[in-house]
Amino acid sequence: MRLMNLKERLKTISTRPGVYQMKNDKGQILYIGKAKNLKRRVASYFAKDHSDSPKTRELVKRIADVEMIVVEKEIEALILENELIKQHRPPFNVVMRDDKTYLYIRAGVSDDFPTISFVRRPQKDDAKYFGPFVDARSARRTVQLLQRVLPLCTAQKVGRPCLNYHIGRCLGVCTGEISVTEYRKVFERVVDFLSGRYGQILKKLELEMQIASGQRQFERAARLRDGIVAIKKIAESQSVVSPSLREAIDVVGVGTRANRSVITLMQVRRGKIMSQMPFVMESQYESTTSEILAGFLRDYYANIDTTPNAILTSEMPKDASLLEKWLSAKDKHRVKIVVPTRGLKKRLLKIASANASAKFEEVAKRLNLETRFATEGIAELKKKLGLKKLERIEAYDISNTQGADSVGVMVVFERGKMINAKYRRFKIKSVVGSNDYASMAEVLIRRFAKKSGDKKFATYPELVLIDGGKGQTNVVAKALGKFKFKLIGMAKGDHSAPKAKDEVVVYGQVKPLGLAKNSPAKYLLQQIRDEAHRFALGYHTNIKRKQMRESALEAVAGVGPATRKKLIRKFGSLAGVRSATERELAEVVGEKKAKSIRGQF
Repeated sequence: MRLMNLKERLKTISTRPGVYQMKNDKGQILYIGKAKNLKRRVASYFAKDHSDSPKTRELVKRIADVEMIVVEKEIEALILENELIKQHRPPFNVVMRDDKTYLYIRAGVSDDFPTISFVRRPQKDDAKYFGPFVDARSARRTVQLLQRVLPLCTAQKVGRPCLNYHIGRCLGVCTGEISVTEYRKVFERVVDFLSGRYGQILKKLELEMQIASGQRQFERAARLRDGIVAIKKIAESQSVVSPSLREAIDVVGVGTRANRSVITLMQVRRGKIMSQMPFVMESQYESTTSEILAGFLRDYYANIDTTPNAILTSEMPKDASLLEKWLSAKDKHRVKIVVPTRGLKKRLLKIASANASAKFEEVAKRLNLETRFATEGIAELKKKLGLKKLERIEAYDISNTQGADSVGVMVVFERGKMINAKYRRFKIKSVVGSNDYASMAEVLIRRFAKKSGDKKFATYPELVLIDGGKGQTNVVAKALGKFKFKLIGMAKGDHSAPKAKDEVVVYGQVKPLGLAKNSPAKYLLQQIRDEAHRFALGYHTNIKRKQMRESALEAVAGVGPATRKKLIRKFGSLAGVRSATERELAEVVGEKKAKSIRGQF
């Protein structure tokens, strides 16, 4: 009935540009979007099954009403969409995390006597905003340097000299000694400095220093000299990319995990890396890189007055041409969004992307994202698998060397975290050669056969994850017979294929479990699967090392299996036994055998 009512409404929707707000049956806004043609865009949501987009499919299920706002131009729709998203922060939109740690420098360029100040949130006024500065101390040091080098107005009370005037850091605005026109020329240098145009400032300051020195104004000349040195140090500290790269470039790297992303914005000006800043993008549902980039560009540049000549991204953001028009109009020059394929710009993008991935670890710890990922992943798995409860997941893996020395392991994820104390190891007993299917079946049979008689295995899982696909799950299920848990399989994406291609198969279901590549559930299963692989590989490696140590001692006369174990336990390796003194050996194997061993080395 709901869908029929919505389809009837589609007939009356305007074909003009505008913004649409999709709401659930409680009137809560789920998603806000823009469109050049409202009727066509909104109708597209109900015309397809969206099998390629679990996020859109879930959104359509929840839509009970759509509200439209018509505007004159598509760019107006983009601006209105941005305002509404910031106001309502809908769960299906990608939005920049509201983080008040970022500081901006405000330059009141439209005032008669402009000043600079610090703000947390840029306003819609005629001022210019520089930043954001992730490090507030860095921003304050920048302004302190400015005030030493370029005398700025702080008091503006005509007739009464301010303190800065007495110490030579004010041009005399407070006493009426400088005109608006003269002062604004000085303030243009402030804007140049904040924009990173150091070369122009240095030329002017060096000329002023020479004039001051020639007029025997040695105190002013010394202050200008110190300012020149400080600015040169700032310029030298910035990494040189290429002196020939003259255009202003912003490089956007993306690091994504589940439904969170960290963006690293690298600003390159006049061939130098000026700064790198991290930003967290959030959505309650997994989003494509194209959507994440579009959300970032929309949110970030809405607060920034100065735009670069080019923005480098790993792929084109959603509605890229419209974003280019909007950015170009903001600063009255053309802005291009570019996906570089080779050369210097490609290398810059790789640097930004690597930094974004590295920064994710820091951000994840600060925002406690791992716990949130686990909570969201469990909730999604319960829904997808139809489980009323999901408190314990057990994962299994097999490791061997060309079929030899096969071992199996069990790792446990319980109540939101991996429980190392509950991990278990198994030496494969009934399988000869390389047969991972049979080895996995043996491990599962032994584990659940022990359930009733061994306290270590007494807790029953709701979900079992094995390393493998449909064939593996079928073999295991047949070997187990009746079982009460959900059995799923996942191949090693980091070995057999990219992780994005990992498919989760559910025993008894024809189709794989529909999980988007960045979904919290898929990320959680991949983490548990990788932990099982790590534990299995470590166990197998330890066994091989032990065998190598013991086999090296087999050649020593008079050393049997029991003695070998004693020596390895004490000295760790054949090299340790060789370097041991006769007295040290005697403490382990007795004087007679110690003398025999020492004589053979």
